[in-house]
Amino acid sequence: MTAAGPAQAATGPAQAAAASPPCAQLPCEGVDPAAVTSWATAPRVVNQATLASGAKVTLRAGKPSWDPTTEYAWVDGQFGSAQGKTWFVYEYNVYESAFANRNLEHPRSYRSAPGTTGMFVKSPRNAGEDAAGCLSDGTETACVGGYTESAKDISPVSPCDPVCKVIDLATQDLATWRFVDRPDYRKVTLPSGAWVQHVTGYPKWDRGSRFEWAEGGNLPPGGRFWLEEWQGPGRWGEAYTRITDPNAARTTDGSTHAFTTTPVRACVTDGTNTRCSTDDGTETTEPTQAPCATLPCTGIDPATVTEWMPYGEPRLVEDANIYQGGRFMIYKGRPAWDATHEYYWGKAELPPRAGVSAQLMTHDSRGVDFREQRPVPIAGASLTASGTTKMVGLDPLAPGDVRIAGLVNDAKNWSFVTQHGDNMYQTDVEGTVGPCAAQPCTGVTAASVTAWRSGSSTWRTAALKSGAQVSLKAGLPKWSVNDFYAWAETSGSATVWLEDKAPGGAYHKVAEAGVLAATTGESVRACVSDGTGTACTTPTG
Repeated sequence: MTAAGPAQAATGPAQAAAASPPCAQLPCEGVDPAAVTSWATAPRVVNQATLASGAKVTLRAGKPSWDPTTEYAWVDGQFGSAQGKTWFVYEYNVYESAFANRNLEHPRSYRSAPGTTGMFVKSPRNAGEDAAGCLSDGTETACVGGYTESAKDISPVSPCDPVCKVIDLATQDLATWRFVDRPDYRKVTLPSGAWVQHVTGYPKWDRGSRFEWAEGGNLPPGGRFWLEEWQGPGRWGEAYTRITDPNAARTTDGSTHAFTTTPVRACVTDGTNTRCSTDDGTETTEPTQAPCATLPCTGIDPATVTEWMPYGEPRLVEDANIYQGGRFMIYKGRPAWDATHEYYWGKAELPPRAGVSAQLMTHDSRGVDFREQRPVPIAGASLTASGTTKMVGLDPLAPGDVRIAGLVNDAKNWSFVTQHGDNMYQTDVEGTVGPCAAQPCTGVTAASVTAWRSGSSTWRTAALKSGAQVSLKAGLPKWSVNDFYAWAETSGSATVWLEDKAPGGAYHKVAEAGVLAATTGESVRACVSDGTGTACTTPTG
């Protein structure tokens, strides 16, 4: 499937003015570009790239006649691999040549089948942010557009899901990396000949990550080299703590694993002498005794922690604050007895009425498209009255991208936050308490939704020869934390319904006409029957 072409462009102001937007409120997000019947500015190819396998990604843009002042962009991906994916992303320049991505949560922003994504505003008001299109065939990834329309980047697929935090260098050909640095001033040699080199490298398959590791050799029996992580200014100098991952140390010649933790230093001992790549004015700190046998500790009251790591003192990282209502502040700290995990806890201010709550959660982003999944409540970290939760420990080097999140509900409204860098106050979403609180709803009709956070729009249509047709519609209700809902709708008397399926499963009916069903958006479809035939919309992913 390809986007509408120049032949469909609007021929005059009257034609542009006659078009009605497919959503209740502009801008319309997720609209199928093939469903646009007239254009104020004809679709153009912004940029495109082709992988060695023949897979091709094209970023297109155009102004539909129903919103002639706004340019929308979408991604067309053509591939034959079962591991293929296409996704839409916003990219912006952080500083110099460092770039950051903002991936969308919208179900129509990605595809695991050939075709186009939905349409999204090409250049939001965020400074320096612009649309980019990416495609992966399972071996290579190509991204076009973004910080500049002419940008084109083809790289090997990352060996981790979604990004690497720790990697075994035995699996890597360092000659293919963008850059590997072994400066002389970061190499130390003991009188016995035992040595260690602190190495920094940047792989091609991960634009944003810098890896640090140690290489060592000439170790005698009892010799060892390892990595230490900087903790900040300590009592007697700059403080470092040994990285406790067993792959951050070796007792034989070779390399440790590579870590994205930074800054670090490399150290070596021959059993008699010990030196590190950064020694002047430094100290190595040992964690104090933890209050539990297995880290991370659970059920610990933050008020009982008497000593914190340098730069690990408690600080507010997120604040879910309902105007004249409930509030849930999330704090982060690193106790001196655990150098590996980051601990979080929440402090709630809740009105004295029934139905109020505050809950710590994790928000897990996985997959090449980075689409955020449903938040997962953390057991034992909820409150039904004002107070403070126990601490929850998360490993920042664990596979996946697990972030702390919090939801506060004051029985009238709710606010949900996810930690995302240091952008506090910019990551929360708010809404009114709906028919299902913070859980996915069933049995709720689209007609009963009075307010939408992401306006309801038509994703697909299907029709029979008799003229009976069905529209697949979807949107994000104001009361939904992050679940998009789809439903089947018709203007006639034909029977319509909604179907969905789990990955690898079979389609089954999930809702009657006009009834909402929470969906990821990839496989959902709407069906229509007039008694003699049945037709369904094509899947969106």
